Amino acid sequence: MDDTICLDLQAKNKLNSVKHVHIHSKKATINSIHSFPYATKLTIEHYFQTTNNSIPKTLQCIIHLKQLTELVIQSYDFLFEEIIQLIHFTPYLSRLKFRLSSLDKMDCNSIEHSQLFQYVSNQNQIKYLDLHMDCTLEIMQLVIHLFPRLEYLKTGMNKIEINEIVRYLLSKTDHLVFLCITEIPKRCLKEFKLLIQSENLFKDYFIKFINRDLYLSW
Repeated sequence: MDDTICLDLQAKNKLNSVKHVHIHSKKATINSIHSFPYATKLTIEHYFQTTNNSIPKTLQCIIHLKQLTELVIQSYDFLFEEIIQLIHFTPYLSRLKFRLSSLDKMDCNSIEHSQLFQYVSNQNQIKYLDLHMDCTLEIMQLVIHLFPRLEYLKTGMNKIEINEIVRYLLSKTDHLVFLCITEIPKRCLKEFKLLIQSENLFKDYFIKFINRDLYLSW
């Protein structure tokens, strides 16, 4: 009996020491035998099915969502509304990375005027966002309205609207100081320099093109 108690305590201590939980399963259950009460980072590899429960409710049985400071969603299958819902349950999140296949069929206006969107926009503390998709101007405006405290943004952009998107980001964001645009032509480096100079957007800034990604800080 003493040995069993000792092993249980050791197992519990190991689970309590876990800071990063990585969910790789495509199915999740509310009756999980493991919980990680002190985890601060969660990575979700696949969109997982739940049994008559919402995704946040299922996750809450595995980790304390209010303690998370970093969330990574690798799957393209999550809906934008589901990501907003997850953010609602993680009020201390500061770093977010997620993938979206497309938002073209979304009604951005109705999403932005929803009660949940407005609440999350006012309450979330996210400063670092890594968004894996080619954003249009409309989608970028939606993202900035949802995360008004962003300081670091890494994302792809629609090639046709890229100048308009950059102009919007550089002139309409209050806290943003670092921008990484992924998978763009090298000619954009010269175009952005001309844009910054012609519109006198910054006095001091740093711009660099590395491996098809453009980095801009100011």
